[in-house]
Amino acid sequence: MRALFPLRMALVAGALATFAGGSLFASPLQGATPEGPSVASQTEDGWVPLTPMEQELAARYGDHFVGIAGEELLTLQDLNSFQRGPNFEDPANTLPADITPVELAQARLFAAAVQRATDELKIQGGKSQGYDPELIQRALEGSFQAQIDGRGGPVPFADWIQGLGFDANSFREFLRNRLFAQLWTDAVTGRSAGPTGRVYVDNYVRPAAMYRRYQALLASPSSLGAEEIGLLPARVTLRRLVISCQRWGGPERALELAEASRDYLLNNTITFDEVVEEYAPEDLKGAASQLILPAAQAAPTLRQMHPEWPVAEFLAAADPGDLSPVLPVYSGGAAEFMLLYRFESRSEATEALPFGGLELQRSLRDTISEETQTFRVDRGVSELARTSRVAPNELRMRLIRGPARR
Repeated sequence: MRALFPLRMALVAGALATFAGGSLFASPLQGATPEGPSVASQTEDGWVPLTPMEQELAARYGDHFVGIAGEELLTLQDLNSFQRGPNFEDPANTLPADITPVELAQARLFAAAVQRATDELKIQGGKSQGYDPELIQRALEGSFQAQIDGRGGPVPFADWIQGLGFDANSFREFLRNRLFAQLWTDAVTGRSAGPTGRVYVDNYVRPAAMYRRYQALLASPSSLGAEEIGLLPARVTLRRLVISCQRWGGPERALELAEASRDYLLNNTITFDEVVEEYAPEDLKGAASQLILPAAQAAPTLRQMHPEWPVAEFLAAADPGDLSPVLPVYSGGAAEFMLLYRFESRSEATEALPFGGLELQRSLRDTISEETQTFRVDRGVSELARTSRVAPNELRMRLIRGPARR
């Protein structure tokens, strides 16, 4: 299998060097012409376009190639557009805090390539299962009509898809691809039988598996695992209003806004939600303004940010609705943010739910089932990557190995 068009970083954030310890982006194919590149334009990987489709793609896209997944070409424009869309899973939260902007750009581009290639392999997996074209067309038209009806008729539907960048034909193609991807997913997870595959997938969760998970969660230090079985420490819940000094004209102006907000809150002339919506950064609005901390760690955690504030005394005496003073957060000698906390609640520690409870067993069963389905999808994508044309090799190996959660 020939590798097609190693990824090129020179077109993204300047000349980015490497990713994950290896060279991810090499020079693109050179010398493409409308008649197709010559053998002299062969890359270091030994690849040269031979088929009419490959020659046409090389001539049309020149050095904008990124990679390939099965029958679909991935371009930098495609990946950059995908990163701006709602379906992109940004890896930033899983990366070290001291990562450089160049490394972050590399990680995001590679994540976009993995996610787009995964989507394309699922679509092509569905197409290869041999469904009757007439049945596919019937399902597609039904889905298309349901979208029209759901939007209130043809005119609002046309306005809606135009706002998404579609016309009627491209939206049909989008629905067709989504249908094939879902059919493949249903087949490998056992939600429905694939036409060329097995007719039954064992989805029964055995009691022994639930009990093993229950025992593991009892012994786990993970707060998420403990919460799954109801084993919770005493907790303190706060809301926080964060006002950026830089955004709001400097420390003095930010302090004025924070103090005024505090006065309005004390006088009940404004709600905490309203001031958060007005002044907080976008990523600290809504649910992100809530801070839930184990009671034993709440005071030490807050004291790291506000060493001069008697935080332990405040948490011990506070009633729901009580406000902290306005607290500056310094960086390099100057105030960077002004914070205001609102005490919400405190909760007592709870014991783990008994294993024999029906509610807990249902929760354990659902969680195990979900993890099993995810594993089956990952394993299916791995098999597709093994048997399909995927390039560059870093992308192919990432799809074959699967996510790190394995």
